Amino acid sequence: MLTAPLGIFSGLITPVQTAVNTRLGRSIGSPLRASLVSFSVGLLAMLTLTLVVGPYPLVPASALHGPWWMWLAGVFGVTFLTGNVLLLPKLGSLKTVIMPVTGQIIMGLLIDMFGWFGTQRQPIAPLRIAGTVLALAGFLIAVAGVKPRNHVNDAATGQGSGKTSNLSTLLWSCVGIAFGMCSAIQTALLGRLGVALQSPVKASLASFTVGLAALALVVAVKDRTYSLGDAPKKGNPWWMWTGGLLGATLVMCNSYLSAHIGTGLTVMLILLGQVGGGLVVDRFGLLGVPRRHVAAAQYGGVAIAAIGIILKAM
Repeated sequence: MLTAPLGIFSGLITPVQTAVNTRLGRSIGSPLRASLVSFSVGLLAMLTLTLVVGPYPLVPASALHGPWWMWLAGVFGVTFLTGNVLLLPKLGSLKTVIMPVTGQIIMGLLIDMFGWFGTQRQPIAPLRIAGTVLALAGFLIAVAGVKPRNHVNDAATGQGSGKTSNLSTLLWSCVGIAFGMCSAIQTALLGRLGVALQSPVKASLASFTVGLAALALVVAVKDRTYSLGDAPKKGNPWWMWTGGLLGATLVMCNSYLSAHIGTGLTVMLILLGQVGGGLVVDRFGLLGVPRRHVAAAQYGGVAIAAIGIILKAM
């Protein structure tokens, strides 16, 4: 079954793309503008690939008569991306990872259970519920073992007077879960869009087109400039411009997998690759990321999540 390795491979792309975009963001001076460049590169790559491989017509009749909401995959992707930027100063780095992961898994389970967004409904089974809970626990163990370098900033997010601070943290935690749910919804919409367009490549192109327009609006409001900063200058590594290619590959895989194995399992497989790959990047300090100690419990968390995914697939 090639879908499982493909899902894990897709997840492995995420920490690499994050490291690449982070390096680009340092040169540009803004994570949002770095993402805008990444989206632009991904859009050009998908447009070229679509024109070369087709199939034609580029927009079949089935897509024109499909539900309007399937074209919003890119909007949900940008919402998730922007959400991470907003959450970091409010929750700190650890909860900024944990809350969206929780939202992704919960929404993936709900989409499969109720057949939302045109997906095939999967019956509720105790083994699948147990697998989902086990996978979530494993991911949280793997992520919670991270000791943020900016622990002072993390602690500062809890400052304030008692009830007000706790209420604010609770509300932002709920918002973080909602942002994670947006990522799972994007996965479901990509699967629906890929089926309608008869190609995960064209689904990726449509997602990047809508996402780029939405992100350009976000950058205009928040950064109020589209400056590339020092990025075009000599001395910067060439690979910092490849984040869009990695993102396009991830979106294509998302579209294919969601249509074939369901949203919930797709989300979990990608998270498995994402978390496991992130630990490797941290452990060895790849792509300019500072080396961090990875505890044995974190590897154990990944193993627990893998067992949960196997149970979920049964």
